[in-house]
Amino acid sequence: MSRTRRAGIAAVFGYLQFGLALASGILVVPFVLAKVGGEAYGVWLGFGELVAYSAMADLGVLGVLPWLMAEADGRGDRDELRGLIAAGMAAAVLAAVVFAGLALGLLALAPGITGVSPAQHHAVIGPLMWLVAGMAAGYPVRVFHAALTGLQDVSFLGMMGIAQAALNVALMIGMLAAGQGLYALAAAATIPTLAVALASLARVARIAPDLLRGWRLPSRRMLGTLTGQGIGSWTAGLGWRMISATSNLVILATAGPAAAVAYSLTARLGDVLTQMSWQLPDAGLVGLAQLRGTGDRERVNAIVVSLFRLTLLGAGAVACSVLAFNPAFVALWVGADQFAGLGTNALLAGGVLALSLGHAVFVTASTLGARVQIGGASLAQGAVHLGAAIVLGRMFGVAGVAAAAIVSTAVVAYPAGVHWLARGTGMSHGELWRRALGPWFARASLLLLLGAATGIVGWRSSPMWLPLAAGPVLGALYLWWMRPLYEGLPLPERVRPVLMRLRLLTEQGGSGVPLP
Repeated sequence: MSRTRRAGIAAVFGYLQFGLALASGILVVPFVLAKVGGEAYGVWLGFGELVAYSAMADLGVLGVLPWLMAEADGRGDRDELRGLIAAGMAAAVLAAVVFAGLALGLLALAPGITGVSPAQHHAVIGPLMWLVAGMAAGYPVRVFHAALTGLQDVSFLGMMGIAQAALNVALMIGMLAAGQGLYALAAAATIPTLAVALASLARVARIAPDLLRGWRLPSRRMLGTLTGQGIGSWTAGLGWRMISATSNLVILATAGPAAAVAYSLTARLGDVLTQMSWQLPDAGLVGLAQLRGTGDRERVNAIVVSLFRLTLLGAGAVACSVLAFNPAFVALWVGADQFAGLGTNALLAGGVLALSLGHAVFVTASTLGARVQIGGASLAQGAVHLGAAIVLGRMFGVAGVAAAAIVSTAVVAYPAGVHWLARGTGMSHGELWRRALGPWFARASLLLLLGAATGIVGWRSSPMWLPLAAGPVLGALYLWWMRPLYEGLPLPERVRPVLMRLRLLTEQGGSGVPLP
C-alpha cells in the first residue's frame, strides 16, 4: 500500500472519529447532566484537568515512538524495532508510576486550589481514583498502539478508533442508566483505551511476532534517544495542555462548578470543529517537508501561503458557525441556562481564529526545521495563556477566561511563529499578510459580522431553531464569497472537480501540492 493511500485512509478515519465524537457528545451530554448533576459534573471537569496535566509524565516518549518506529521500519532494522518497543515499555512503566504519584498529589491539593466544599470533593474523588488507576494501567500496553502507528497499520488503527469511540458511548450510557454516576465517566475514559491497547498487542503478535521476542534490557543510548526525541514534542504538548486544560480549573476556582459546566458546553462545538478544520491543512505538512528537501524556496513559500489560507478558510467557517449558531445550538441542546453569554461566545469565536493562526505559524515553522524553538514558544504561549486566564478570569469572570486564547496568541504565538517562519522561508510579516492573511481578512470580516448578527437575532427570537435553519444558506454564502482564496490551494484531487463543477474554482486553481 502506498504512503499516499495510507495517509488518505488515516484522514478518512480521522474525520469519522471526529464526526462520531461530535454526534455522541451532542447525544450523551444532556444525559450526563440529568444523571450526574451540574455541580458534580463541574467539579469533575475541573479536577479532571489536573489529571490531564499529570498525564504528561511520559515526557513525550509515547508520542515520538511511532516516528522512530517508522524510521526503523523504513530501514528494515528489526533489531532496532525490538529495541524501541523494549525501551518504550520501560519508559512507559516508569511514566505510569510517576503519573499516578503526580495525579494523586494534585488531587490531594485540589480542594485547596479550587475552594470546593468537602461534600463536592467527596462526590468526585472515588471516580477520579478509578480514572487514575485505569490510565496508569494503560501506559505500558499503549506502547503497542504506538508501534502499530509507526508500522502504518492504518486500517486496523482506524477501525479500532471507531470501536473505541463506540465503546466509550455504550459504557457511559449503560452505566449512567444503571445509576453509576461519575464512575460511568471514569470507566468510559479508561476501559476503551485499555481494550484498544490490548487489541493492538494481539495485532502486533499476529503481523510482526518477531518484535515480541528477543527483548533485551534497553541500553542507555536507546533510552536517551527516546527521551531526547520526546522532550521536544513534550514541551510543545505541555504548552498546548496549558491552553486546552486550564479553563475549567480556573473557572471552577473563580466562579464555581455551574459556571465551569456552562463554559465547557458553550465551548464544545467550537473546540471540536476547530480540530476538524485543522485536519486537511495538517495533512499537507509531509508534502511540505519533502518539498523543503529539494531546496526550491519559491515553491516552499507558495505552499506555506497555501496552507495558511487553507487553515484560515476552515477557521473562518468555524468562527462564523460559532457566532451564528452556537447560542441557539446550546439552548436547544442543554438549555438556555447553560449558555455562557453572547460576549463569551464572541470571544470563543475569536479564540478559534487566534488559535488557528497560531497553529498555522507553529506547524509550518516546525516543519521547516524550527522544532526546538517552536516547542519553547508553545510552552511560553501556554504559560501566558494560563496567567491571562487567571488574571482576566478574576477580573471579568468566564469571558476573561475565554479571552486568554486571543491574548496568548497575540503576545507569543503569532510573533514568535512569524519570526521562525521568516528564518525558514525568507518571507517577512508584510509578505505573509499580503499573500495570505490580508486577502482572507478582507473577505471574512463581513461574514463574521453577518454571523454575529445572526446569532444575536437568533438568541433574542422565537423559535430558537430559526438560526440553525439558516445554516445551509450561510454555509453556501461562505463558500461562494471566499472563492478567490481557493486558487492555488493544495486541495485533494477528488475535491477539485467538485469545486470546478460548482464554479468555485477554475481549471488552473488548486494546483498546489496535493493532499492525500
